[in-house]
Amino acid sequence: MEEKIKIYVPEGVDRILKKDMELFEFYKKDGSLNRNDFYNTLIVNYYETYQEHNDVLLKKIQDLLEEEGFLEEEDLAYRILQLSEDSLERLDGGKKDVTVSIKPTKLSSSTFRFIEDILIRNQTISGYFRDLFASYSLLPQDKRERILFKDKFEILEKAIEEKRKVCFYTANNKTVHIASPYLIADSREELFNYLLCEYKAMAYSFRISRMEKVVLLNEAAEFEEETLRLLEKMRKNGPQFAYDARRKDPLIKVYLTPRGEEMFRKIYLHRPAPIKKEGSIYWFECSTGQAYQYFSRYSRNAVILEPKDLQEDMMKFYAMGTRAYQKMRQKDTEND
Repeated sequence: MEEKIKIYVPEGVDRILKKDMELFEFYKKDGSLNRNDFYNTLIVNYYETYQEHNDVLLKKIQDLLEEEGFLEEEDLAYRILQLSEDSLERLDGGKKDVTVSIKPTKLSSSTFRFIEDILIRNQTISGYFRDLFASYSLLPQDKRERILFKDKFEILEKAIEEKRKVCFYTANNKTVHIASPYLIADSREELFNYLLCEYKAMAYSFRISRMEKVVLLNEAAEFEEETLRLLEKMRKNGPQFAYDARRKDPLIKVYLTPRGEEMFRKIYLHRPAPIKKEGSIYWFECSTGQAYQYFSRYSRNAVILEPKDLQEDMMKFYAMGTRAYQKMRQKDTEND
């Protein structure tokens, strides 16, 4: 199979597919989206899981119909299965469909042939892929990342299980990294997956979708006791935020105004978990980087009390913003 396959997917599904191409950086050398590479990767990495799910559901439908005496052949069960998939895939209220074109590659052509010759029954190949894309789109983002980078996850999971080191590159970085994997952690917001590991005798996290050429080494993983303690804190508070070993990860003390407390309840993204609260004063055990990123959105409604160097960083952040606005206002006044 070498000709292009046209698939008609709901607009909601198409939006998620395009968003994932950007989030997970499926780009060509000229900077444009590599749509075909993305579609082929998704199909090759997901079709087995998707088919297993369908087979289990189909068997349940067949068993139910047989119990009720309605089923002589399996055709009716397939029709019911397709109806259930059709109701799931229309994520945007039944708006018009979008055309997606896929051309099998050398690496995916055998998978496409297997799907067409063996798996498809009572359905066209374009209909099969339409349902597969819809099923993928219903998954949380961090689960979709696991599908697109399936090979990397399998190597890392094996390394963690066997307590072995791995080596890899990071995107746009020619330096090889050799690390002891500790665990794979997803962000609390279900956005991305991170490898928590010991790297250069320090606690580190790497976003897995940005790791390249991951190789399992025949060398035992090693961890310092202090590193394990920090890795556990990263797992708890947010794996994307590393701890600065030089600061000895001090407790972070923050004053919140009534408006700030209301914002704290509502702003979930990257929110650290408080370990203590007295009136309007909150204590956190997260990294200073996480506290800086999260509370920089609060303006006057949050004041960092401790540590003093983080307080100083926040003051500089707002001061630079104020100067930028003052310069812009001055230019506007001169132009009037």
